[in-house]
Parts: sequence; C-alpha cells; structure tokens
Amino acid sequence: MKISDSLEVDHPIQQVWDLLQQPQFFLSAMPGVQSWEAVNETTFDTLVVQRVGPFRVQLQVQMSLDDVDPPRRLVASGRGKESSGSMLSIPSAVLELEELGEDRTKLSFEIDFSLTGKLGSLGSMMIRRKASEMSREFANNLEAAARAAGA
Repeated sequence: MKISDSLEVDHPIQQVWDLLQQPQFFLSAMPGVQSWEAVNETTFDTLVVQRVGPFRVQLQVQMSLDDVDPPRRLVASGRGKESSGSMLSIPSAVLELEELGEDRTKLSFEIDFSLTGKLGSLGSMMIRRKASEMSREFANNLEAAARAAGA
C-alpha cells in the first residue's frame, strides 16, 4: 500500500532540514511515538502507539536511513512488529523538501508499506484515513516545534 501527502510550513528549507536531522525533534513531531533509541547514526528503534479503528496498536519499529541528500531528500526503510503478531514492512519512505520561497518550504512524503495480521485485515480505507489524520498531526507538530525552536 502507498500513502502520500504534502504540507507547507512557513520556514526556510535549510532550517526545516536542520530540524528534521535532529532525531529528538523529528521523532517528537511524529504522532504516536512513545520512545526511541538510536542503534547507530542511521538506525533508530521506536515504539509507536496509535488507535486504528477499534484497535489500540503498539508497534516496535526499526527505521534505517538509506539515502540522504541535504536539504532536499531523505529515504528510509523499516520493519516492525505489533504485540498481537501483526507485521509491518516499510520498503520505502521518502521525504522531499522543496523551497517555495525564502521563508516557505513544502514537505512531500510517500510511504510504501505492508501490514499483515490484525492490522492488515482492517482494510485500506481505514488505514488511509488514519494515515491522513497522522499527516495533519505531524504538520501541526512540526510547525509548533519549528516555532518553539526559533526556526
């Protein structure tokens, strides 16, 4: 399944990129991230907790940065497991930044993933709706964190 979205923020591209390169900043903006730990410079273990439909989902996810092209593009991949045995595979997660002006940046992302088990059986409409909700929440969190950081 592929999910994509974009958002615009009122901050220069380099400042947005610099903030996104800080794991504590980036992960704090991601909805549902309860904890994270750096395995090395390019790999992170995270615990993500979300409500998807009638289920409370708790995923242990390991993400790796595969390609980084500052300040324009970041490509990651990952895998995870939910406590009920559902499996998550993320062959590709691409984040691209585009300068829209001196103080405006567009962030676009596309995530290719698959779910098995209980989560996979929910259906794409429910998962897409949740992803859209998380995208809006991420945009709000990113904007608030950028303002707080003085970006």
